[in-house]
Amino acid sequence: MISQKDIINAGTTSINNLILLHLQDLEMSSDEFLLYCNLKMFQEQQVFFPSTQQLITDTGFSEGKIYQLVQSMIQKHFIKIDSQTVKGQKYQDYYDLSPIYQVLLGEQLNSRTSANLNDIQTLFQKIEVEFGRPLSPIEQQTIQAWIVDDHYSVPLIMLALKEAVLNQAYSLKYMDRILLNWEKNNIKTPEQLQNYNKRLEGY
Repeated sequence: MISQKDIINAGTTSINNLILLHLQDLEMSSDEFLLYCNLKMFQEQQVFFPSTQQLITDTGFSEGKIYQLVQSMIQKHFIKIDSQTVKGQKYQDYYDLSPIYQVLLGEQLNSRTSANLNDIQTLFQKIEVEFGRPLSPIEQQTIQAWIVDDHYSVPLIMLALKEAVLNQAYSLKYMDRILLNWEKNNIKTPEQLQNYNKRLEGY
């Protein structure tokens, strides 16, 4: 049973009012908002990268649901996963909750991604099926970076996945090496890859 002392000791979590006032404009679902508030609560307790189990316990969501929500919030630029050095020795991951303010300022509203969100969702699902497991939030952000930062097309990433599976290498690192190799040869689309392979066959 919760006592009055528990209520006092639990503290409060501060959420910017603009987020509350613009939930509809942000297209932020109630589940995303709950998880965002939970991450904010941990952040204010100096826990910057809570475990998936901690998030499951506090929200009541399944592991798959947590991954899905984190993936969605990264795609919408509400949050991102970054890393920092601890005492100058090792890297530690943390949830950065500040990108949502850039969305509120309108800087990201019209350019969240050059790819269709449905295509990205299909890509995530395809990789999870081929790998036989859910993607971690960091893996989700890696794939998002391929699309947004490196400007790889979704169909090209699908081809990298196909090649990785053919070589029984079920990892994003292997896919990243494939994509980097293609980039070195100025390959950004499936058509360019097809032409490149034809040139190789001609030698």
